[in-house]
Amino acid sequence: MENEILDMDILRMPTPEETIVAKILDWVVSAKPDQNKVATIVFKKDTPAEIFRLYKKNFNLIPFLSHFEYVVEK
Repeated sequence: MENEILDMDILRMPTPEETIVAKILDWVVSAKPDQNKVATIVFKKDTPAEIFRLYKKNFNLIPFLSHFEYVVEK
């Protein structure tokens, strides 16, 4: 069964939380899960400091379990 697209679906603005997550995930290279299925986020080498601050303040918004600590690619 196909999902019907309503007129209001096209006009829907992203929430502030969705915008924050999108900004963070644009800079993520990978998310490697450990044995407990909790991911370690790996950021791109040239990630701006603003993204790290956003991640630290909002890591609980990430749509999967992730550690507070992160890694920057080499």
